[in-house]
Amino acid sequence: MELRSSVKTLNYIKKFLLRETDGILPYPLRVQKPVPQGRAGTPLPRALPAEAGVPPAALEAFLRALAGPQHGAHTALVARGGRVVCEAQFTPYSLSQWHVTHSLAKSFAGTAIGMLRDEGRLSLDERAADIFSDKCGFFTSRRAKAVTVRHLLTMSSGCGFKEYGMVLEADWVKAFLDADYAFEPGEKMEYNSMNTYMLAAIVRRKTGEGLMEYLRPRLFDPLGFSDVAWETCPFGTEKGGWGMYVHLEDALKLGLVYLNGGVWHEPQGEVRIFSREWAEEATTQKMVRPETGEGYAYQIWADGARGTYMFNGMFGQYVVLCPSLDMAVAVNAGAGNLFTKSGTLRAIEALFASVQAAAGGQPRDGAARLAFALGHLHFGMPVPPYPRDVPLGARLRQAFQRAVRRLLPAPEAGLVQLCGKTFRFGKNSASLLPMVTAVMNDYYPKGVESVRLEQADSGFRLLWEAPGESQCVPFVPGDTCEMKLDAGGNVFETAVQARFTQDEDGRPVLRLALHMLEESSSRILKLVFCHGGRMELRLDETPPLMLALHMLEKTSPGALQVNLEQFKDLDYLWYCVERTCAPVLQSLPENGDGVFPPAPALM
Repeated sequence: MELRSSVKTLNYIKKFLLRETDGILPYPLRVQKPVPQGRAGTPLPRALPAEAGVPPAALEAFLRALAGPQHGAHTALVARGGRVVCEAQFTPYSLSQWHVTHSLAKSFAGTAIGMLRDEGRLSLDERAADIFSDKCGFFTSRRAKAVTVRHLLTMSSGCGFKEYGMVLEADWVKAFLDADYAFEPGEKMEYNSMNTYMLAAIVRRKTGEGLMEYLRPRLFDPLGFSDVAWETCPFGTEKGGWGMYVHLEDALKLGLVYLNGGVWHEPQGEVRIFSREWAEEATTQKMVRPETGEGYAYQIWADGARGTYMFNGMFGQYVVLCPSLDMAVAVNAGAGNLFTKSGTLRAIEALFASVQAAAGGQPRDGAARLAFALGHLHFGMPVPPYPRDVPLGARLRQAFQRAVRRLLPAPEAGLVQLCGKTFRFGKNSASLLPMVTAVMNDYYPKGVESVRLEQADSGFRLLWEAPGESQCVPFVPGDTCEMKLDAGGNVFETAVQARFTQDEDGRPVLRLALHMLEESSSRILKLVFCHGGRMELRLDETPPLMLALHMLEKTSPGALQVNLEQFKDLDYLWYCVERTCAPVLQSLPENGDGVFPPAPALM
């Protein structure tokens, strides 16, 4: 099985890098990205920080720590005693929109398993092979037959069918049971999202309902969730470990239920969501991730030393719970970390420490400074100093610089001269959608054929022509425009921010940042207008896919079990991956034929 999987993986990588993506998946391409339906949720109660014993200065420090490009914060919520004391939105992101959870979805899937156990419909010691006996066959090994629900919950199955397997097989349950197993189930922890997918499949097999249908009357409706959706596998089962979209405040609600021992507090009384036994068992450390020392319970990360636990998804999705302080912090972001350890987590831990240090005392007044910080939150940018902290001389210089900028010609004047010309490109794989988002949604771009700048009634627009697709990207330098980006039927709410400037050689440069407001990723375009009427198009994304791949290779070597030695040139392979993620394109000459030399052989 391992050899067969390696061959399939290598074939997929080769097709992906050479842009031979027709029929690349073993199942028909489907639209993955869900569309919100406008369902109104029930907000959590609010309180002033001082009323809940949270120093405003601690919240200000927390927000300043989150700000800046290294953490990529989108939104954040802080609650104590079941009441929200701080809600932060880093422009252009908003708490009014749902957000992809990535692996934070695992805690929802694990909760469904707890409910099934509470109902007496499932034992944690049941074997997956017994539940899916119809999926077992000749390749089902002794170790596969020993995997229990508990092993799936604690990421200790040892299964070799991992996350990348979703693009290699159509029947994920059968592939999981037929895979090779690296160790005896329960021997150690090895993070693998397919464990959680199996939990989702177990819910469907036991109840006849998918996770969404099962959790709607038991969790989503009682807690007053807004829109929530979950992508599904080729067989229609929710992916379980990823693919979930939920509002940050609703994710926080689940954390509060765990803090309350399985109880949800309503104005008219308490509602038992799941048992206290499950709340305690699911959040008590069971395993340790060998690569990093992080503790793990039942689809929830547990820090036994600090007495905290968390739901976590890659690129900075957090719900962190501190029972001793009755506090919860939730964050959506587009940061460069794959797992729990990050600057964001350090900022959350520092907030808990500040609240603990202030326990019993009267929080010092800092409301004005906190309000200033909340009013100056912008994605990827630090919070400016509080005005009273800025020396008089510096304030005068800033005022002078602002006055000078107002006297300079508006940048739009130079941009107008670049409108009306079409720039064409040779064969490429460029896409307006970040590559991380594209792969997660089974979208394989065919590249861009041409781009063109035009003036619009209120600003400008970039016309992006690709095989079978046309996109109109509105933008105004120094402002934010909104659009719906349609990628193969997957529709993404997008905010476009533009800046028109010059590079060190005096060439005009248009920088467009396309922020996918429901996603963790953003696409960055740089249009460099060169001498001779040519244009260079540089694409990048944040967080970078290459960073994620290198982090995965470093922290989870088992997750990339691919025999790369079968490639002739590993350096060239990584170069191709980087160029696919962040391509640099040169426009063709006015009368160019667009013929490019064939790519060197990868294998």
